[in-house]
Amino acid sequence: MDLSPSHFVYCANSRQRKVRKSPRWDDDEGVAATVGTIMTILVFLTFMGVFTSQIVPAWMSDNESAHMTQAVQQMISLKSDIDGLIVDYANSLIAPTPIVVPVMLSATGIPVFAAPTSGILSFIPETMVGRPSFNTNYTVDLEADDGHSGGSLRLYCPNRYFVEQHVIYEAGAVIINQTDGEFIITGIPLAVKEYNGVKVMQMTQVSLVGLNKTVGGTGAKAVNANLLYASTIEYEGSASTDVTVTITTKHGIAWANYFRKALNSTTADLTYGTDFVVPNPTKYDFPGTVNDYYIVTVTVYGVGVFDHTKASVQLSIGELGV
Repeated sequence: MDLSPSHFVYCANSRQRKVRKSPRWDDDEGVAATVGTIMTILVFLTFMGVFTSQIVPAWMSDNESAHMTQAVQQMISLKSDIDGLIVDYANSLIAPTPIVVPVMLSATGIPVFAAPTSGILSFIPETMVGRPSFNTNYTVDLEADDGHSGGSLRLYCPNRYFVEQHVIYEAGAVIINQTDGEFIITGIPLAVKEYNGVKVMQMTQVSLVGLNKTVGGTGAKAVNANLLYASTIEYEGSASTDVTVTITTKHGIAWANYFRKALNSTTADLTYGTDFVVPNPTKYDFPGTVNDYYIVTVTVYGVGVFDHTKASVQLSIGELGV
């Protein structure tokens, strides 16, 4: 068949128009730039996903762990300073010097990705019927040494990545409490010795007085401590005279374990059941309070001499700086 231009065959309805071809991409560089941009965004989103799901939690966990270490050190520093004031002041006419210890409430955050972890610092002063309380009894010739003390300073850190913790200063001891247990980091001044067959016990208990206050947020707060009173009284009993310590506290497990360990490690070579007993803490439901208070009873048998130091410290929470 002859298909030359002079012999085209047209149908009856033909308008002699040519069929148009599909358009083609003539700019390969524009296509490459678009694909490159999309790939860059995908890589960035992938990196951000890994960063927020893996790196940020690990980073914040380190920050919160470092903050807990700092908080414990600050609480121990407060205890150490108060103990120093008591030692210097006991039976002395020299006025004590008030102390100020900063307590950091929050862990450092990560700019843009994670806010600082806030904390709550609360102070509960001593009350005669309130909790926590620490009571000592030693009776000699109908003269009873009824030592009462109470009050606590508590830092609650609701960590989001690290384990939640409470750091407490109570009755002269520093306690750490967390979901898997609790223990006393540094306890009260306590010693039991023997001199010429006479058992001598030395103990210091601290009362915290002031106004009930709770603060929360980020940054640091100032804890002000002023020693109001400290004195040591020596009581002489006999081989049948006992010292009884009764503690009403939220941290009964920590206190019981502390006294068992402390009395076992004294220079008097005490034997559990013969020289002292610390039964398991008893949990009680006090009206109007949360059912998580314990009563711990510690009995040391046959204390011939009891050197009992009592101190009263005024505590307050304030701002750092002017």
